[in-house]
Amino acid sequence: MNKKISLLIASIIVSIPFWIGINLLQTKANFLFIGEQANPSLLTAQIGQESATPQTDCILEGITAESFLVLKVNKQKENILLVEKTPNSQLPIASITKLMTYLVASEFYKNEQDIIVTEEAANQSNTLNALSVGDILKVKELIPIMLMESSNDAAFALTKVVGEEGFLGLMNLKAKELSLFNTRFYNPTGVDPEARGMPHDQINFSTAKDIAKLTKNLIFSNPEFLEIVSKKEFPLYKEGKMVSVLKNTNELLGEIPGIIGGKTGTTDRAGECLMVIMQTNNKDDYLIGVVLNSKDRFSDMKALLKCVKEKTSE
Repeated sequence: MNKKISLLIASIIVSIPFWIGINLLQTKANFLFIGEQANPSLLTAQIGQESATPQTDCILEGITAESFLVLKVNKQKENILLVEKTPNSQLPIASITKLMTYLVASEFYKNEQDIIVTEEAANQSNTLNALSVGDILKVKELIPIMLMESSNDAAFALTKVVGEEGFLGLMNLKAKELSLFNTRFYNPTGVDPEARGMPHDQINFSTAKDIAKLTKNLIFSNPEFLEIVSKKEFPLYKEGKMVSVLKNTNELLGEIPGIIGGKTGTTDRAGECLMVIMQTNNKDDYLIGVVLNSKDRFSDMKALLKCVKEKTSE
């Protein structure tokens, strides 16, 4: 989408009041606000068929994830599906949501913009209490906290520039722009709706295929993304003083050679979720792995990547 059109959309969304039930946002590009998604209560339904045929014949035993895939991509934006299981199944995605929160913030905010942490942001459910009410951090400081430590308070704080409803409008609009047609966002953090007193069916959902597509966009369109998610630790400064060292929640980072980033997520309803990015021997190629609703996401991902590497090296 043309950057000017994106900015026009942002200005329209910010300048008008948002209300629950909004169904349509028209722009010159004719992008629709996602208000007519498949019924989110049917979260385990198979949506469509994967057109590509997996290129490996993995014998996978003990994989607990309900849905997964490993996709090989390159700078020419060519895709090779290596292994998959129901990659189009709509499922809750927990904190993998924050990939889109990051994309919207990075596109519509300036890195040096100051954001004041409100009481509502600091008191978000399932937060790690990295932030306190009244803290003032720049966008570029909040983003690593959100992506690496999966901080809900940092993610929510990023929405307050335009307001939560406006920010969610941008998240869903961006999903439409990227053709993530089986993806819907109801909050910027990924928490289960019960944690915020929201209706049971208002839960963020996506598919392994859509998450891989979103990740591919981040790799090739947002160079700073890999720089952030590749770090195992991040020093948190407040008023010029280091107050703590944040730890990356991706346990495979540094454990498996080639893994250069990823995003974790887990809630009661989503189970364990994980996206990882691995760079191949060809520096222009990447493997994107996604597992959803797993009982052991790191073991599942290790098994998938081991199988893929063995089959592709034969």
